[in-house]
Amino acid sequence: ASKQVIMAREQDPLLSAEEGKNYTAPQESARPQPTVRFNIKFNESYSEVQVPKAKPIRRVHFHGSSHISVLFQMYGSVWPAVIPYCLFNVLLTYAVFITNRYTDINLCIGDSGHSFMSMLIAFLIVTRAKLAYGRYMEARHYLQNVYRVSRDLIQNMCVMTQHSRSEGAKKWRRDVAYRTIVLLRVTMAAIEFNSNEEESAWDTVPESIRSSRTKSVMTSRTSLERQLSVLAHGSRTRSDENFRAPLVLAHALRNEILSQRSGDRIKTRRADTKTPMHPNEERVLYRYVTEFITAFHGLKKLVTTPFPFPLVQMGRTFLFVYTYTLPFALAHSMHHPLGAMLMIFFITYGYLGLEYVAMELDDPFGDDPNDFDDLGLARVVFEDIYMNIYKVDGKESLHILRHQVAERLEKSGALEDLRSSICEDMMHTSLDVLSAS
Repeated sequence: ASKQVIMAREQDPLLSAEEGKNYTAPQESARPQPTVRFNIKFNESYSEVQVPKAKPIRRVHFHGSSHISVLFQMYGSVWPAVIPYCLFNVLLTYAVFITNRYTDINLCIGDSGHSFMSMLIAFLIVTRAKLAYGRYMEARHYLQNVYRVSRDLIQNMCVMTQHSRSEGAKKWRRDVAYRTIVLLRVTMAAIEFNSNEEESAWDTVPESIRSSRTKSVMTSRTSLERQLSVLAHGSRTRSDENFRAPLVLAHALRNEILSQRSGDRIKTRRADTKTPMHPNEERVLYRYVTEFITAFHGLKKLVTTPFPFPLVQMGRTFLFVYTYTLPFALAHSMHHPLGAMLMIFFITYGYLGLEYVAMELDDPFGDDPNDFDDLGLARVVFEDIYMNIYKVDGKESLHILRHQVAERLEKSGALEDLRSSICEDMMHTSLDVLSAS
């Protein structure tokens, strides 16, 4: 039984000894079910949440020590995209040699122009690939900051307020953790929208997150939108609205952090300031939210700033002119078609392959094999947040938070109508401005 408990805790460190005795190890050959069930118990009450299985995305993995694996792996490689160009250029080379040998037409050209052009081509292609790789790593840096700040915010909040174990304090910590999770999830949806346009950032915000304002406005939504148009500075695309969602949620997170000042949450008071938290501690938490938004703006900059078009156009023009006139130059200096065709194949692969590598690195957000697994890494952050809540408030508080996330953020059908709720609140605010003026 003790061995079974150890195996159970390796799968779930939160299991008790009694739960571990009844644990059954999962079979490796078992097929995954279409949904994942979270069975959560709160004081003898039972709640079951249906969570749709995440869309499987196969990322690129390779063994750098295996030369054979690296050379012949097709998944995530540029070979499938480049090989049609290589074969076409090989056929063109063969046609040039056949025409020169069996007809009176001479298709050869001098190779001195290609000698000079090769340096320009190499500069343009390598520079583009280098700049694309720099943007790729910069995006990864901003992503890492987003993940780090989310972890540090919750960890510092738990440590700074662990002196208070009241139910109000536990609920406040869960609410801050929940809003941090929602902010991170919506940020991932916002930066991926331009790549797949399947899921709007607003669609991932739970319906439960609404403004604390409860006043009613006896005005139809159409009338609200008509009055709001007075404040608009121009038309906005779906992408513009997408990037607005994390900013709205960051405002809500700041308000949630400040809500502990009311005294209804954290009952314990500090002896020096007579407040639940020291102002410097509040400033630390606020700084983490600011760092998150700073990293988000860095990601937004990369998503909304494309690679300079003149440089792309110039490089690609020289690339295709050089690559597809090279067979005519090689026919002048080489007399064996087989050697020329082999050389043309690998030269085409080299130049066009680098261009496709740059194209692959230009947009690292989405579902392509070489894209970042940003949502997968975000879910690891969610689990780290759960562990911090568990260490301070215990297993029951952890399960309440997990149930909240599963039901409001992941459950099928629960990701609706949040955009309209937040937009409606913004409309109410704008109406106040209009009426005041």
